[in-house]
Amino acid sequence: MAQGPRHLGELELSILELLWEQGVCTVKQAHARIGEERDVTHNTTQSTMKRLWEKDLLKRKKQGHAYLYSPCLSRRELTGQMVADLVDEIAGSQIEVALQAFVDLADATGKETLAQLEELVARCRREDEEAGS
Repeated sequence: MAQGPRHLGELELSILELLWEQGVCTVKQAHARIGEERDVTHNTTQSTMKRLWEKDLLKRKKQGHAYLYSPCLSRRELTGQMVADLVDEIAGSQIEVALQAFVDLADATGKETLAQLEELVARCRREDEEAGS
């Protein structure tokens, strides 16, 4: 079984960043943008993209002799999965520990961030109320 999204390497994350920015690209295009500056081979870029496809993080479509790759998840969706996996691993059933950690993090980064967290919670509640009515 392949490792989940929380076990992503630096090159994997860079490729996802590129695809979130561009939408689609081939291995050759990704290597030109990322691989060369990192001094990795074309084969390493290719195997990394294949690994992301095997993890169901990329889609691919054959075009001529190459594959066109695109992301399966948005940055927000992937972040949500990774955070959920990490919280489950560390906090388990004690979700309040994770929630307190998020509040502490928001507070430590500034009152504006804490206000953003409060607004996100309020927006979620409004959307739930609207969906229920």
